[in-house]
Amino acid sequence: MTNSNYPFTTTLSTSNPFSLTTPSFDNSLADSYAKLEALKKQYSEMNNPNKATVLTDIDGELSNLSDDEKAFILSSEEYKSVSDRYQAEFSQFLIQKFSNEYLQTNGGRTLEEMLSVIRKTKEKYKSKFAADINEIRDQNKTLMTQNTQLASANETLQKELEDIKLKLEKGKKND
Repeated sequence: MTNSNYPFTTTLSTSNPFSLTTPSFDNSLADSYAKLEALKKQYSEMNNPNKATVLTDIDGELSNLSDDEKAFILSSEEYKSVSDRYQAEFSQFLIQKFSNEYLQTNGGRTLEEMLSVIRKTKEKYKSKFAADINEIRDQNKTLMTQNTQLASANETLQKELEDIKLKLEKGKKND
């Protein structure tokens, strides 16, 4: 029989109802100890200064270079592309991991400020866009008016040209 009200499982002997056997937590204690040892090992590997990481390798490679070599590498398009991608991905990683914690700090207010700026700027953009559209419409109206005036002037000039041609033809016939 098992009593689930206690943290350790106690088994009552069915042959002698008054005899309690030893609590059976030896296996769970051994499992917990093994897990603790695995976590200790993982922690010591993570904090082992002798263990090389990609970041320490990068630092090592760059520290052995002259200033000219560093400048050449850091200014290359390929390095800039990888570096920009790394920075964006790392920033995204940090945001995903710590955004809720950050929001609880005083610095989190900066994000509220950023949201306010985005909203204000969005409204300014809409107003500027509307003003630009109105300006384009006004310019279009002006151009249409000028086009109508030019078409009218063109008609007048065409008529005058035809009149001149007719007079010239009459003058040639009379000669």
